[in-house]
Amino acid sequence: MKKLKLQVKFSGSNYFGWQVQNQAGPTVQGTLNTALEKVYKEKIKTIGSGRTDARVHSLDHHVVFTPPFSIPSDSLIKALNSHLPEDIRIYTCVEVENDFRATNDAIKKEYRYLFTNDPIGSPFQNDLMTNLTFDLNFDAMSRACEAFIGSYDFENFHCTGSDPANTIREIYECEIIKVDPDFHGILGPHYCLRVVGNGFLKQMVRLIVGTVWSHGRGKVSIEDIQKSLALEDAGHLAAVAPAQGLYKFKVHY
Repeated sequence: MKKLKLQVKFSGSNYFGWQVQNQAGPTVQGTLNTALEKVYKEKIKTIGSGRTDARVHSLDHHVVFTPPFSIPSDSLIKALNSHLPEDIRIYTCVEVENDFRATNDAIKKEYRYLFTNDPIGSPFQNDLMTNLTFDLNFDAMSRACEAFIGSYDFENFHCTGSDPANTIREIYECEIIKVDPDFHGILGPHYCLRVVGNGFLKQMVRLIVGTVWSHGRGKVSIEDIQKSLALEDAGHLAAVAPAQGLYKFKVHY
């Protein structure tokens, strides 16, 4: 029987990330595994298209598993969503070849980080995006984004907790976009830092975001970023950006 691939969207606010962890608390994978077990009446092993940190969201997470028996896709989606909390939803279910790998077969991934820059943030945005109250130079931040484009060793832009084979990654696009629409006064204009690459290390995007912010505050120079990417200096240039503004936006296969 062929493997199935689910497209999953989730709000990470109530979870300790995607991957099952011992005694950490609820995870998206653990919650999905429980729903699959209720449908198939046996334990199911799932593999996702990468990890996410606690409170990080995903608009395009892919999950692969081998079903013990066949269920029509529409029926399976409906059954799983009936057993899942409302902050995790299954949208598609397709067959894939048995050698398909949810992580390794991805061509590129896109993340988006949402934030505002207001003296007082909206009380409705806490789980959706971060608010920064200090002054930022957005022209400078755009130049900082451009400094990350290319293939580099991101040893200084990841956190411990995973064991990658290497820390070299290629960034294809990195930019800041201003989003002007006002959502009924609930959420106002905001900013999106968009980054596309062939893969990402643990907390790599959040460290890039934190570094771009620091450059926008005049605390980190472009030369500092270049030296860090060249491994001329060791350690993080800035603090890790908060989790709740980060979204896994798209996985390309």
